[in-house]
Amino acid sequence: MTRPFTGDTLEAELITPRVDSRRAKLAGRAAEQIVNDVVERGWPVGAVLASEADLLKRYGVSRAILREAIRLIEHQHVARMRRGTGGGLVICEPDVDAVIGPAVIYLLRVGATLDEIFDTRILLEELVAELASQRVTESDITTIRSTVERESEGTLSNFRLLHTQLAALSNNPVLELIVETFSRVSSFHFDDGARVPAGFDREVREAHRGIAEAVMANEPGVARERMRRYLRSEADFIRSQSATVQHLDPDVALGTLGDKRGEALARQIFAELINTGAVQGTFVGSEAALMTKYRASRAVVREAIRILEYHRIALTRRGPGGGLFVTEPDISGVVDTIAIYLRRHRVQAQHIAELRTGLELAVVTRAAETLKSGGSDAAAIEAALHAESQQGPTPAFGQGEEFHSILGRLTGNRALHLVHSVTLRLWWRFLSQVAADDPCAAGARPQRQSLPVIRAHQSIADALLAGDSEQAVTRMRAHMTATAPLRAH
Repeated sequence: MTRPFTGDTLEAELITPRVDSRRAKLAGRAAEQIVNDVVERGWPVGAVLASEADLLKRYGVSRAILREAIRLIEHQHVARMRRGTGGGLVICEPDVDAVIGPAVIYLLRVGATLDEIFDTRILLEELVAELASQRVTESDITTIRSTVERESEGTLSNFRLLHTQLAALSNNPVLELIVETFSRVSSFHFDDGARVPAGFDREVREAHRGIAEAVMANEPGVARERMRRYLRSEADFIRSQSATVQHLDPDVALGTLGDKRGEALARQIFAELINTGAVQGTFVGSEAALMTKYRASRAVVREAIRILEYHRIALTRRGPGGGLFVTEPDISGVVDTIAIYLRRHRVQAQHIAELRTGLELAVVTRAAETLKSGGSDAAAIEAALHAESQQGPTPAFGQGEEFHSILGRLTGNRALHLVHSVTLRLWWRFLSQVAADDPCAAGARPQRQSLPVIRAHQSIADALLAGDSEQAVTRMRAHMTATAPLRAH
């Protein structure tokens, strides 16, 4: 019997993949089962899910496998093991810190620059300003006024507070999370504790007041433009500082991996791979060799390996000649961690769709600019359209050949490509799992709409290849409206 597609509660469960016992490692499978049980319990922070003995019986795994799973769960900020009387697996509150680690690791591996990160931040916060100005309430206005006044009086030192408040006003937990993540990631590129000149302080206060006034007056277009101008001036100021770096410093960025023994070892191994320029296929070592090299116990080495595998930094090959090998950068770790966070925050389909619409419009604009400048090969678009016509959009997406995925790559911005890809992956997971739960749900089966989708993609591509970016954006907006999430009848 399938479950009805009713919306709020179910939607929050759909963005995380189901357990596949045929492929998943035992520890990873147990970790996913723990997350599912936490969700089923309603995520009661501070409650004990079960004792170690009860967990062993429930999941049917060995103590060693369970403890590896618990370490992964602790790494994801889902739960932690409390020892002693009344102890057990205590449910935690996942926060943005759990997301920052995977994001930093991916951006570090692909070599994303500060310029790319700032460009992505600007796009995201423009969308925040627009949505906040449409959704602001009387009580929100009181809060915003208080923040602006405290800035003017010099009693507020956190110049990001207004941005955080506006992100919350978007009422979109996906957008709010990614904005906060990129705000923090950008801080790894410069010393945000450095003294800011008095003149710049004044400019920040004036810019914030202008943004706040547009939001409170329900002027989305003005709010977007003022946010864009302010963030561009902030980016210019930060670039001008002598301590600012375009590329992440591994020693600073890798602090997000944590300080437990397994996490510390994973951080050390990853830092060595980055500093030596290790590429895909590089042999890291066997379990025994790693134990000897780092003078670590088997349990610590296995925990480190699970973390490296979780972040898709390296994967284990079994059999003769096996061991730990560097793998190509993959966003799966970022998606999985964000999915866990969003399950806790009851994400809904429209939240993902809303962010996706904003991103697709930005992506098609950037792709058009890149094509005009000759920085991208138009053949990639033709290849994506051919793959979709031959296989359908869903199989093409699974192979990374779908039209939207290709546009994300054509932007030339690795940070934007990450956000766009994560949002796409979340959306496709949602659709595929709705279809699995309720084949009759409206919009549940992407293949039902394959022909209209392929035609829409072709029309957008025609505009792009003709150099008509305005028409491409208009057609993309219409496409996003036509494929917006539908409810069951």
